[in-house]
Amino acid sequence: MNAICQVRACPGPDPRRIRRPSAVLLVACALVFFVPALAHAEPVRWRTDYGTALKEATAKGVPLLVNVGSADCFYCVQLDKRTFIDEEISKILNTRFVPLKLDGNKNPTLTQALKVEKYPTLIFASPEGNILGYREGFIEIAPFKEQLVKVLTAVATPDWMQRDYEAAGKAIDKKEYGRAVTLLKSVVEDGKSRPVQVKARQYLEAVEKQAGEHATKAKALADKGMNDEAIAALETLDKTFPGTQAARRGSQFRLELTSRGKTVGDREKQAREMLAQAREDHKAQRFLCCLDRCEQLSTDFGDLPEGRDADKLSTEIKENTEWAAKAADQLGDRLCILYIAQADAWLKKGQPQQAILHLDRLVKFYPTSRHADLARGKLARLRGGPEVPGEK
Repeated sequence: MNAICQVRACPGPDPRRIRRPSAVLLVACALVFFVPALAHAEPVRWRTDYGTALKEATAKGVPLLVNVGSADCFYCVQLDKRTFIDEEISKILNTRFVPLKLDGNKNPTLTQALKVEKYPTLIFASPEGNILGYREGFIEIAPFKEQLVKVLTAVATPDWMQRDYEAAGKAIDKKEYGRAVTLLKSVVEDGKSRPVQVKARQYLEAVEKQAGEHATKAKALADKGMNDEAIAALETLDKTFPGTQAARRGSQFRLELTSRGKTVGDREKQAREMLAQAREDHKAQRFLCCLDRCEQLSTDFGDLPEGRDADKLSTEIKENTEWAAKAADQLGDRLCILYIAQADAWLKKGQPQQAILHLDRLVKFYPTSRHADLARGKLARLRGGPEVPGEK
């Protein structure tokens, strides 16, 4: 509801009741007029150009606050007089944000691009300019402080993340690319765009580029018929850049080159043995393992009868609802085991927040599984709460 100000006439003083000013009143007046005024809070240092402000925010790694209003907007003026005048708020904005004030009427194109519909509108953005949230209308001091804290928390870099990033840089300097890739992937895992995560993705791209160059050289050797040299190059790629996409693709290519070097009899024997294992898995109702073997048979031995038989066996499992359901349950069980293993690994590294992240995923995606109770117990201990009954 809009505030309404009413102005009333105020009667003048009764001349008969005017008294001579007391000594105390005279001293008070003297203090008002002659004692220097207390220092006010430093005003918010508003930027006025969007492009320049965004570059500054990115360079400093701090969030951006965009205040969109107009000169004739009553509540825009109230923000300046009642909210932004607060000493703590002005200090936060000047030191931990890049504050930008825009006159929406003078910047209609930008205002439309920012999807501003009302004045005033406060826009919170990451250091890269990604919108984190909007606030329309006037806001009092206390809730605005809370909003600023939430934004700072969202873009802040956890200590463990900074440590992993720095450790990854040192690993790259030592050419320990496998360790660097593992650390960098943990930094970017939550998909956010903190400044350190942007740098981590750039590191990952650089490592992938180097790995890709090695893979290209190996393929060039294979194209020249130098299979042994290509296989050796791919083995070096896998050892030097483990965990990269190029190394994974190189492993598949190495398997293909190795298969080419085998005699026809060797390939047929390998295919027969693998198909026999797949059928044994099927008989024991290990349907997920059976599907895994069938997929490998289809990929590596698609030109042989065993590859075609594997396709038929895989289709039988997928078209049988009971077997397919069991395969899905087995896959879920496998994923749960991996989530718990990852959580334990993070705990060994002294990073409980990452462990909590993986345990939460397990509970979220498989709440009724036999592993969920174990995960809940671990979460309770990590968060300092009571243990879950029945957790071993």
